[in-house]
Amino acid sequence: MNAYLSDIDAAIREKEYARAVTLSYTCLEGFLGAFLRAKVKMNSYPNEIIDLSRQVRDHLRTTIQKYPDEVLNLINHTGHAVDKARNRFSESHFADEAGSWLATYVRDLVNSEIRLLLHFM
Repeated sequence: MNAYLSDIDAAIREKEYARAVTLSYTCLEGFLGAFLRAKVKMNSYPNEIIDLSRQVRDHLRTTIQKYPDEVLNLINHTGHAVDKARNRFSESHFADEAGSWLATYVRDLVNSEIRLLLHFM
């Protein structure tokens, strides 16, 4: 994860905001898939970030019932936010500062969510 974060930070410094968002997407998608494979026995695993985040959230709801639902919902919301940012970034006409804010926000979402989920590995 640290290598991805370094690459994302480098892309932000170089004002390659679409690349930073794409790297964030890839990092989160890969981690969610790895989390499911490590924790949940299934015949097949989803390959889309939204489905992955939903499955992870649902798994955690059944295994740690006293954890606040609002926090677990953030797993799914983060998946949606990262997906929408990546899929619509090129259509959004973000210029320098706004693109930087979006890329930084998405990077921080991914970092925070993965660090949260690492506590359940």
